[in-house]
Amino acid sequence: METMINENVNVLARTFQGKIAPVMVTYKGKNYTVQSVESRKKLRSKRSRFESITVKVVVPREMQLEFDHASKSWRLLTIAEQNLEKILKG
Repeated sequence: METMINENVNVLARTFQGKIAPVMVTYKGKNYTVQSVESRKKLRSKRSRFESITVKVVVPREMQLEFDHASKSWRLLTIAEQNLEKILKG
């Protein structure tokens, strides 16, 4: 089960073969190393271009991120339930 978070987060990312590749997510003052990118989906509106990227991190199991290409900002959309209570309490 996933829990909706929808908060701005800091993400260290690199570009690889023309794609954004998140390396580390900082949420509530803690760093989470990205193990792999599980999926990505491009979203467009009239004014903005977004990319939804689901990554596997060390703890918890999965985070879903959204990157706004116009503002160069990241949002944490969801976290998988595994160890969620520990993370949200910080």
